[in-house]
Amino acid sequence: MRIRTFLGMSTLILVVACGGGGGSSDSKSSSVASTAPVPQRGASDSRSEQGVSDVQAARFLTQATFGPTYADIAGLLETGRDQWLADQLAMPPTYHRPLMLPNEEMDNYWQIHRIEAWWKAALRAPDQLRQRMAFALSEIFVISDHNGAVERHSVGMTHYYDRLLEHAFGNYRDLLEAVTLHPMMGRYLSHLGNEKANVEKNIRPDENYAREVMQLFTIGLVELNLDGTEKSDAQGRPIPTYDQETIENFARVFTGWTFAQSSSWLWPAETASMPMEAWPWFHDDGEKTLLQGEVVPAGLSPEEDLERALDNLFYHPNVPPFISKQLIQRFVTSNPTPAYVERVARVFVDNGQGERGDLGAVIQAILLDDEALAGTQALPNQFGKLREPLIQTAHVWRNLDARSNTDRLWTWQLYKSHGQGPLQSPSVFNFFRPDYTPPGEILMAPELQMYNDSLVISQLNEWMGSIVWAERSRNEDNNDDNRILVHTDQWEADYRAHGGDELLDRLNLVFFSGQLSGAELAIYRAALTEMEGYDWLIDSEKITNLIFMMVTSPQYQVQQ
Repeated sequence: MRIRTFLGMSTLILVVACGGGGGSSDSKSSSVASTAPVPQRGASDSRSEQGVSDVQAARFLTQATFGPTYADIAGLLETGRDQWLADQLAMPPTYHRPLMLPNEEMDNYWQIHRIEAWWKAALRAPDQLRQRMAFALSEIFVISDHNGAVERHSVGMTHYYDRLLEHAFGNYRDLLEAVTLHPMMGRYLSHLGNEKANVEKNIRPDENYAREVMQLFTIGLVELNLDGTEKSDAQGRPIPTYDQETIENFARVFTGWTFAQSSSWLWPAETASMPMEAWPWFHDDGEKTLLQGEVVPAGLSPEEDLERALDNLFYHPNVPPFISKQLIQRFVTSNPTPAYVERVARVFVDNGQGERGDLGAVIQAILLDDEALAGTQALPNQFGKLREPLIQTAHVWRNLDARSNTDRLWTWQLYKSHGQGPLQSPSVFNFFRPDYTPPGEILMAPELQMYNDSLVISQLNEWMGSIVWAERSRNEDNNDDNRILVHTDQWEADYRAHGGDELLDRLNLVFFSGQLSGAELAIYRAALTEMEGYDWLIDSEKITNLIFMMVTSPQYQVQQ
């Protein structure tokens, strides 16, 4: 995929191979790589009884989880994709709030505890598809602790994320209402405490949520065909979905809502986990004109107005392609064909049983579509996506049993090391826009909008610390019981039992879905051969060096 050319991480692939002294120079590395025999084995493509090969299983799980382990792949080979999906959809949510634990030094809940809960779920929760879906939804229905309105409300933000988990496979209309009435969204986009107009007091309804619920959460800026392509007027111009008057009318709908069980208007009761409640006195009950000319009559209650408005949004024809395309981008490929978008959007319109907005059916349609399953072969020049940094780290840590001696998973300043953190976007527009296209290119690469020279270097340093040095710290005196360490026991056992070729096969399968070429495998084989020549380099260090080299390569950065 051409996106690979956007990242220059491959220059480190052999420089770090030997973990310090005795490492190859650039010229020596090139010589070793070019003369080493091409491995004849490679990851197998044997098929299970369900007709899924291990390579296909690895690709599927790469799209559907926070990164497959070797055991995950073996499990899917036994069940097949359909049964795996059925099991995942039926599995109850692993909520983050119960995983959120304080510590003696911090007798309250802070950002570090919220993010620790996220890591524990991403790494260990069995409902991997639901966890991935909630993460994707959190990048559409954005709230962020980079905003002072919610910064200190870590418990409330965790509860908000749990609502995304709860509705991840439910109906989109229910999700939209849960998000709209959550007090953290109310604080973040300022419709909590939104009052009807009062000329004498110079009060006007806040338009923030009214604008973003249309632009970002439901319909987008321009009218769309079912395949996600833009509609045009007679002059060939895109057709706007709404105007300022529409925003003002929706803003009037979102008036009169405040904290649940509050004793007075805007008094912050301890109800971060409860939907907002309406105070009719502060609600504008006048007539309102919404999308597509729908008129909401005067005299309705705040609850009735809200129901009419959310239905008006939900049934707009833009919602199926607008949301379906973004979910495809988060799971499968940045540049889905219009036909792929339309197939998924049709499932959004009708799940086969007359239900609109069934997200469980939508995610099945996304992952089982022919383009998802065979896009690498059918569309080699446009298929794939950049892996998000958080997903990359989660993938590595899932395969290296990352944990501290205290079982705390504390990570600080993820935004600096990864360019992102759970519910830590710099704005409501997420870390990247779904239509971001790098300058001079024609393919969209949304995740690349996060990257700059500083982040690339920070990410490399972070992975060196969290993979290579985290393994060495485990084998040395470590005075920090909270430091996250990695464990290579199973990889070492396989290496000693089956040798280097089998180790490379398994690493290729787990991290690249078996897609490394013979020439690429030869580079890693040469690096492993060189490391095997150093008596002072123990097996766990060889393995973590190999994994570091692999996840910093452009072949890994692009998920195909």
